Amino acid sequence: MKKVLYFFPDNMGRQNAGNITRAMYLLRYFRQRGITVDFAGIRNETGDQQYTDQQVTDLLQRSGLARQVHLLPRKPGKSNSVWYFLRYKLWDLIYYLFTFPSSSSIPTFMTLKLKKAFEGVLKQEQYDAIIISYIYYADLVSTKQLTGNARLIMDTHDFITAQFKYKRGFDLGATLNDEVKRLNAFDEVWAISAEERYVFGQFCKTQVRLVPMMMDTPQRLQLPLEQRPIDLIYVASDNVHNQKAADWFFGQVYPLLPKGIRICVIGSINKHLPKGLAIEQIAFAENLDSYYSQAKIALCPMLSGTGVKVKVIEALSYGLPVVCTTYGTDGLPNKIDNGCLVSNDPAGYAQLIVSLLNDPELYQQQQQLAQRLFSQYFETGVSYKLLDEVFA
Repeated sequence: MKKVLYFFPDNMGRQNAGNITRAMYLLRYFRQRGITVDFAGIRNETGDQQYTDQQVTDLLQRSGLARQVHLLPRKPGKSNSVWYFLRYKLWDLIYYLFTFPSSSSIPTFMTLKLKKAFEGVLKQEQYDAIIISYIYYADLVSTKQLTGNARLIMDTHDFITAQFKYKRGFDLGATLNDEVKRLNAFDEVWAISAEERYVFGQFCKTQVRLVPMMMDTPQRLQLPLEQRPIDLIYVASDNVHNQKAADWFFGQVYPLLPKGIRICVIGSINKHLPKGLAIEQIAFAENLDSYYSQAKIALCPMLSGTGVKVKVIEALSYGLPVVCTTYGTDGLPNKIDNGCLVSNDPAGYAQLIVSLLNDPELYQQQQQLAQRLFSQYFETGVSYKLLDEVFA
């Protein structure tokens, strides 16, 4: 039986982000294939009582997704600031200086305390594969004596260099070189989209494999279109890219839509929306099934950002046409005939929405394209076959 050590830095209790959805489906794959998994993550050091370390441990172990759960400290306490600086911060600064190039825009989330804690896990067990999520944490496996014969896999989640292209003082050459150097320390690199597989494949000497986002096909309710109470559904978390998208949609597109269109916005993006909108606002939904099943069209008005838009794939899985900007199709294998209608112009965007609502033939065509694209590229069984090539 194979043994895998899987490192993922974000709180797995928060089932409200695409990267966590990806992590959960990978863990389910391992469980399905009888692969033993030890999970390593980072302790909840924010004091958030909603998703405590014990709750995350229980979630993963009771569901059979992990044998052991190691939630590791990233920083010590700061009860004495002088002692903290001399004992920890100073050594971290020296570590950064000699490990990471200062000219790179990629931020450093690593600490010596986290590195040593992770190496403590490696000393306890030998693994067949060690999977690290995000290049920020590539240095966790730099001590080859501890990784042994394990196959080292980097699950990139995103092309990190592109995230910082607008950062002041951005040095493309230094940042890209830094990212590629970190990737080359692994035996295998997983890209989440065909575009990123191409980019990494051009520069990395190590093997690059496409492991796309995966989801189960949901049970699609056959509620007639005219009986669905939600015309437009918009699901978004609170980040700078979604804030920019929401400002654009509600500032420039929304005023052009016919009065009476029923819009439902779900997620923490709601706290950034203008007051007085005639829309339904839901701060958090544990399960989106009922909302997608009652909706006609999904929105993705992104104006920036990188990587696959998980909410687009999620909407396509329900057979919902998506009206989006060109950023919304990032990560999709087909840029046309994919269930998405695209416009970067406010008037054009609004017209696409109106056309879908008023033209049943157009709607049915886009609905069929959405379902076909999802089943061909993102359905769980498709990704399982790709992963079997690694772990079979």
